[in-house]
Amino acid sequence: MKKLLGISLTLGAVAMAMALSSFSKTFVDTYKVGAGSTLGKAACSVCHASPRGGKLNAYGKDVDAALKASGGKKVTAAVLKAVEGKDSDGDGKKNIDEIKADTMPGG
Repeated sequence: MKKLLGISLTLGAVAMAMALSSFSKTFVDTYKVGAGSTLGKAACSVCHASPRGGKLNAYGKDVDAALKASGGKKVTAAVLKAVEGKDSDGDGKKNIDEIKADTMPGG
């Protein structure tokens, strides 16, 4: 039983890592984010409240809503572009302007 639980947890972690790396690659490719930049170093924190994932921040919630509206299952450049004009964190700057300035669009 413990072995089965261990295998299940491992497979779940691998699946989550693959999903996150897929999103990260899409975000990095869409916006040409450098590894040493603020957004590059932030990784999961671009969309999540924690660097380890979990709860979504305001930008992540907007991306998730755009993904659901698209009917897709994977974040694509089109999904990301759908939220560029929003001000997810309410600071008076559009998400795209924050991304171009290498600052966090989710707060």
